[in-house]
Amino acid sequence: MVDVNERLQVQAARVRHSRAGWNLSALLFAVLFLVVFSDAGEGCRISRIEWRGNPIDFDKAQMESVVGKSCDAWLVAWEKLIDYYENHGFIAVKLEGSVDSAGVLSLYFERGMGWVWAPAENLDSSGTKPEVFRKLSGLEAGEPVSLSDLERSERKLARLGYFEMTSPTRLFRDPVRNRIFPVYSMRKASVSQAEGVLTYSSEDNVWEGLIDVNLYNIAGTARDLILEGYTGDDARHMFGSYKEPWILGTNWNLIVRGRFDEEIFDDEDDAEREIVGELGVTREIGFDFTVGVFLGISEDGKLSSLEMSYVSLDRFVLPRNGWRMDGSLTWKMDRPDSLDNFLDAHARVVTYMPLYGNFITRFTGAAGGVFPTDAAVKRMDLFSLGGLDSFKGMQYHMLRSRSYGFSEMAVLWQDGYDLSIEVFYQPGLYRRMAPGHGWAREQGYGLGFTQYRGNWSVNIYYALRNGENYLDGIIGFGVKTLF
Repeated sequence: MVDVNERLQVQAARVRHSRAGWNLSALLFAVLFLVVFSDAGEGCRISRIEWRGNPIDFDKAQMESVVGKSCDAWLVAWEKLIDYYENHGFIAVKLEGSVDSAGVLSLYFERGMGWVWAPAENLDSSGTKPEVFRKLSGLEAGEPVSLSDLERSERKLARLGYFEMTSPTRLFRDPVRNRIFPVYSMRKASVSQAEGVLTYSSEDNVWEGLIDVNLYNIAGTARDLILEGYTGDDARHMFGSYKEPWILGTNWNLIVRGRFDEEIFDDEDDAEREIVGELGVTREIGFDFTVGVFLGISEDGKLSSLEMSYVSLDRFVLPRNGWRMDGSLTWKMDRPDSLDNFLDAHARVVTYMPLYGNFITRFTGAAGGVFPTDAAVKRMDLFSLGGLDSFKGMQYHMLRSRSYGFSEMAVLWQDGYDLSIEVFYQPGLYRRMAPGHGWAREQGYGLGFTQYRGNWSVNIYYALRNGENYLDGIIGFGVKTLF
């Protein structure tokens, strides 16, 4: 690791440009508003452009479009040109301008030297091996410096949950080799967790229990192990997944996972069970996208899956802004003659949007289907619905369905990383199993409460289905510890 105290000169203690997403759109809208409503009445128009400095034909072409427009219109083109260069290695670019009374736009342009990324470094005790941290940052040494990529890298490290930022990221320069060292201050966070959830349905007098043990960034190697278990009166479920990152020095991760499901109908002899094992690889594309391919086997056939996800949430614990989108296609084949091959497809989208102060909205949409719709499938091949991940007003894995869809709107009040209170409304529908036919509508609503105290948190929620008595809902109580 290069000692930052021996670096030649600090170029910038902090570089942060909030030019992404709706912030940029809001800025451009404000500029256009001023252009249309402020300058239109004055009649000021740009007649021609005079250049100083070292512009090239590309720069002139980008700014030429403002000729004939209002005298403030060049600010929008200026913003785009600066963004382009700052995200293609020229972080010291300068573009200054002014318009005289004759409408002549005088521009001074200095591109400066091009810079590339040096290996990312961390000043704090991250508990992660240096080479692993560099890969997790997403910034590749030798690539042109991009300030947008630096921001995306910070957001990615924040939502991983492995680290806590202790001070702003700084940039150091090596003028001999035109390299920029991104130096983070990321301290190891307690992200591994053990959680137990106990739910009770007062309508059916049914108790259910769930337990999750998630080990993240094991020994600072970015290896993850996830174990989940559920038990109820008539169903059991277990799931496990292990990730081995960057196999054989590539950017691909190896994933091994398996699950066991059991549903009991009338007695222990009348039950349906399924055991599935899968092996696959995943790869991150950029900072936000991940794609994965899996092959699996069960007791009655084989399966292959294609999975994709997009995550731009701002942090791991109690996110306040950003998106998460997940989708998968699973083809089950080589089944006995009595059952058909089929395609299982489903997708889920969640977005968080700040409202005002500590108030946040969360919008969720999900849908899934089994195709062809007339394929002969087992009960275990159908979607399992009910619980926090789908219809919250139902018991966990209460029913099976060939296809479903639901949406959710929630309003949350969050106090930093310590407290979250939410109310939610969730309309949806699902396809009934035989002997029922057609679609059934479902509506759920309720409230939830999460309180963090150091590495411990307590979660309580109460959910009702439409038409239920207010005392006949699902109450859940969970305790989580981070380590």
